[in-house]
Amino acid sequence: MANYIHHVPGRLRVNIPVLKKDEVRVRQLRCYLEGMHGLLQAETSIVTGSVVIKYDPSLTSSAAILDSLRNLGYIRNVDVLNQPYAAHSLQKVADIFVTKLVETAVERSAVALVAALI
Repeated sequence: MANYIHHVPGRLRVNIPVLKKDEVRVRQLRCYLEGMHGLLQAETSIVTGSVVIKYDPSLTSSAAILDSLRNLGYIRNVDVLNQPYAAHSLQKVADIFVTKLVETAVERSAVALVAALI
């Protein structure tokens, strides 16, 4: 089983198929990651089986995180896809755009709900 990894310093995305539809394993991994030194945030998806890990590169490394995941049996063979900084910047812009889009949709829904109640 190969795990696909996207990495830029400070952000690591790992595809872990055994997490798909396994809420117990997702919770276990999230608890483990929350206790790791240097990790800032870990987002897991039970639907896609992926985990996005944001970390402080001055405190830990992607290699240390991947070694931990390997030692726990979450990953085996690894294909690393290093994205250039331009791609990372594009991802940030896309993330901000999606966040703003969702915020706007929620605001409009809330206004519509209040208007309907009045």
